[in-house]
Amino acid sequence: MTAPAPPTPAALLFATDLSSRCDRALDRALLCARQWQARLVAMTVVEPGPHYPTSAAAALGGVAAQERDMALRHAEQRLHADLAIEGELPLSIRIGQGPVAAAILEACKSEGAGLIVTGVARNEALSRVVLGSTVDDLARHAPVPLLVVRNRARESYRQVLVASDFSPASALALRTAAALFPDAALTLFHAFDKPYPALAGMDPAVAQADGRRQAEEEARRFLHTSELPEAARARVRLLLSYGDASVLLHAHSLAHPGDLVVLGTQRRRGLLGLLLGSVAQRILEQTENDVLLIPPTATA
Repeated sequence: MTAPAPPTPAALLFATDLSSRCDRALDRALLCARQWQARLVAMTVVEPGPHYPTSAAAALGGVAAQERDMALRHAEQRLHADLAIEGELPLSIRIGQGPVAAAILEACKSEGAGLIVTGVARNEALSRVVLGSTVDDLARHAPVPLLVVRNRARESYRQVLVASDFSPASALALRTAAALFPDAALTLFHAFDKPYPALAGMDPAVAQADGRRQAEEEARRFLHTSELPEAARARVRLLLSYGDASVLLHAHSLAHPGDLVVLGTQRRRGLLGLLLGSVAQRILEQTENDVLLIPPTATA
């Protein structure tokens, strides 16, 4: 029996630190909210101020409270200014306090958000993304999909690439991507290596060909058992490449920066590890594409 497709989110949570790095994420969040006719919750978090010694806390208590209230009002004013947009869209603003990731996750739960959208910082000198602790925490603990935005949102995603190791987690990622973006072309990407260690005298080309044949067989079995609706399966093309997944996807992102890359995640021994382990972490850090992380708790 085909598994039901996950519904499009009824609410999206856009998490911003009010810096320019989140402007592109806001544009994407607005576009997705309109596309899915979803409610948009825009949120920023005011972190705790400096910690004073107990002897000074009483004397400074009033000042600290005033500073906190001013910070909250300033954050709310800036968020309202950023969201001064045209068009009808159910939208609300939320100002959190305390540790950032914890506040975002609490808001996600209380608002019933089905997707978190945020941006990342970029180290221009190294031309690579530097994931902050907040994005790291959200990637590890968010119970709903997390969309990490890097590029300008000029239109809905037209090309969606799902990185797969043919596991149940990647099957969920494929079903979710197909349901969220029904008009996009789907690419199932798998990076394969030699199926067995190189032996003395073995022709590397033969070993690589064997690896491709094995990957093709596994991909066909995966699609057959993925419980993907037939209409969605017809949109899927296979991209099987030999080599390191993060290197291959980085090259792909340079040629196709507008594609969305989708990764499944899975929990191991109580910790949330990315689907491809350290390889997926490199993909998340190095790719130029927007990345959608699908946790195992996502509805399927």
